[in-house]
Amino acid sequence: MVRLQTCSADLMTPVERKRAIEHGESFDRFPAVPFMSEFKCEFSGITPKDLWYDPVKMVEAEILPFNRYGYDRMVLGPNTRGIAEALGASFVYPAQGAPYLETPYLQEYVQLDTMEPVDAFRSPRIQIFAQAAELLAEEAGNIVPLEMSIGGPFTIAANLRGVETLLRDCRKHPEEIHRLMRLVTESQKSCIDLAAVYGFGIAMAEPVANPGLLGPKMYEVFVFPYTKELTDYAAEKTGKKVSLHMCGKTDRIWKYLSQYQLNEVSLDNIVDLALAAEELGSQVPIAGNVDPVGIILNGSPDEIRQSVLACIQQGSKAAKGYTLATGCDIPEMTAPEKIDSFMEAAREISKILIKGDHL
Repeated sequence: MVRLQTCSADLMTPVERKRAIEHGESFDRFPAVPFMSEFKCEFSGITPKDLWYDPVKMVEAEILPFNRYGYDRMVLGPNTRGIAEALGASFVYPAQGAPYLETPYLQEYVQLDTMEPVDAFRSPRIQIFAQAAELLAEEAGNIVPLEMSIGGPFTIAANLRGVETLLRDCRKHPEEIHRLMRLVTESQKSCIDLAAVYGFGIAMAEPVANPGLLGPKMYEVFVFPYTKELTDYAAEKTGKKVSLHMCGKTDRIWKYLSQYQLNEVSLDNIVDLALAAEELGSQVPIAGNVDPVGIILNGSPDEIRQSVLACIQQGSKAAKGYTLATGCDIPEMTAPEKIDSFMEAAREISKILIKGDHL
């Protein structure tokens, strides 16, 4: 297996940096996390199927890009996809590109009568990720913060029922939606128990729960109570707060996000980061939000630098803390040099601003 290497361009390891920031001590640069998803396949030459089914390949797909870029977090599944599969869903794994749902598994709500929550310690699907977690913890746990992604409860429900059908059923069959959300939430809690065994924190992503699709009133009813339960549970079981990613323009649900126990909430690039730093960042740490397509994929090194500069200048005003990140996943066809530019800008600009110099 590929061995992990620390970054010679940094004075601290990611674990040391995170600890210093949490204790109000001096640190070498702002944390930086480019969200890469299937880009890791292109970078490492690992197929999407292996990325999701081969524990050794999963770990190599985390270590190989870290060795080049030296960013501040590693994340394994099961994610939305793995938990949905453990509950019965079926995905297609193409030779290239992101896996996609074949057909919704939950055709009728009567199926819930015989469905049981996932037991992460017994599920063959989830145990593949447990094997990867054990390997990665041994190799990187003292150097890089590690998280196990468990998706978001509403997005997992959408993967089981289908997005359009689920959204319709929130109005037509609310009681059934709550039954489904309870099944999913209990499955995620079991995965949190598993993550705690290996010293992992928890990451969640809720693209289907963004207010552009669901609306804030429905978010309050069908997402907030379950996400609050999960973030509280994760903090208790793992001793670490959750990293949450929300797609879309989320200002209408910030009052709910601020009530979660969060390591950070990472924001889509369409969000006004300055406003988020002022309003949301006074209550929870924030992360964001360089445009992964317009800037990382298609921008020049200077455009990447300017966007990183703007994000750090705006985001670092958040009272609860800030992590530089992309606004969503970087496209798989992105040139690897673009992420070099992102990390180089993060290091250069952080050092200048931490010293108090002007750019």
